[in-house]
Amino acid sequence: MRVLGDEYMKSEFRAHRNVENPIHIVGFLKEWQMYAQQVEGDSWLGDKMDKERIDKMSDQQLGQLYELMQAIQKQGREDPNGET
Repeated sequence: MRVLGDEYMKSEFRAHRNVENPIHIVGFLKEWQMYAQQVEGDSWLGDKMDKERIDKMSDQQLGQLYELMQAIQKQGREDPNGET
């Protein structure tokens, strides 16, 4: 799963490379900092996103979240033991 998350993170950083709105930059970096802290251990397993956070997402963000969910589920089916 870490490999999938790392690839997604690289993609997101590339996509936000030219963002100029400081509010978007701060929000983006804050969320990725939280992600990095969570993947350090297994404390994130089984966590669910807050409804408030989901409600604030744009349609594009929801689409990306859905695509990420599908990729995780696909990897789980391909490698049910979680080995990379």
